[in-house]
Amino acid sequence: MKDILNIMTRELKIIFSSSLYILALLVFPVADCVFLGGVYSSGLLTKLPIAVIDDDNSKISRTIIRYFNASPDMEVKYRISNTEQLKDLFARQKVVMGLYIPKNTQKNIKRQKPQNIPVFINASNYITGSIADIGANTVIVTIGSGIKYKTMTKKGFSSKQARELLQPVKNDTAKLFNPALNYNIFLTPGLWLSVIQQLLILVGVLTISTEFDLRSVRAMLRSGGKSVFKAMTGKMSVYMVFAYIHFEILYRLMFKIFNIPIASSVSACLVLSMCFAFASIALGMLLSSVLTTRANALKGCLIIAAPAFLLSGYTWPLDQIPLFLRKFSELIPLTPFLAGFRKIYMQGLGTEFIIPYIRQLAISGLIFFILALIITGIRMKRKEPAK
Repeated sequence: MKDILNIMTRELKIIFSSSLYILALLVFPVADCVFLGGVYSSGLLTKLPIAVIDDDNSKISRTIIRYFNASPDMEVKYRISNTEQLKDLFARQKVVMGLYIPKNTQKNIKRQKPQNIPVFINASNYITGSIADIGANTVIVTIGSGIKYKTMTKKGFSSKQARELLQPVKNDTAKLFNPALNYNIFLTPGLWLSVIQQLLILVGVLTISTEFDLRSVRAMLRSGGKSVFKAMTGKMSVYMVFAYIHFEILYRLMFKIFNIPIASSVSACLVLSMCFAFASIALGMLLSSVLTTRANALKGCLIIAAPAFLLSGYTWPLDQIPLFLRKFSELIPLTPFLAGFRKIYMQGLGTEFIIPYIRQLAISGLIFFILALIITGIRMKRKEPAK
């Protein structure tokens, strides 16, 4: 135990004597949480700017425009006269949608002729394009139903009969876990934890590769009683403590600051998170033991950490990812972690639902750590001269 404490003390001295370590462990995680939390703090996109071309200039066309402007998703920002102006607004990213009301719209509606209302949507941004599309369809269906309702009541149908004929089947949708479809609640925690994984793998990489690059392995071993196991365990222990502190700050402070509720207990999140931290740091250690220099180890860290969030199944279902990519993603700690984390933080499920993910992270972390231990020991015997 004394040797492990010696290694921990030595590692803390290394950390606080290096600006890179200080930034990676103390400054960047908090700054990252504040930055990413601020980007998505509004949670919902509202009042997307739209432009209107009204060639009918009638009572009905003004009603249509009023309905669009009253929608929480959209706001009529520009009244223009032709499609060339609309193209210019799209080109300058001033609007996400253009609404064109053709001439004779009111006349055709009164004669009960079908009338198309062309809607042009800038879909280059998937999120705003989808919201604009759904919002436009909702408004147009509402207007169409209102016109049919008036027509039917004029023909002698009662209000109840007209409503039943217009909507013979009613949907009864219940949105669970994130009923407001709040983007901040959905995306921000996943991004926070993705960046934390990158930092954990990074410090895991630096723990071993830096010792080899600086040829200080023998000094490390002397502090650890000449035991590779004690040396690596001491290093792991230091960074696990830092990980725990950051997870405490994240769940108890950052989640509250940015109004992101945790449906289950913070304790359950911490247990899963510490298993995640162990697996991530151990993976970094494995990379640094396999790849011979710190530069190569950092490249390996980048190759794994950069696409990890996209491959985790958090935003795109894993069963829709090609099989070879799915198998690769399952080796990355972020994938099982986010799967379990979403069950407790968003769905509010009990601890028993995360046991499989805890087991997977613990086993993979042990495998990574043991392999790193073996390979590091072999490298030291073969390549490191005695000092």
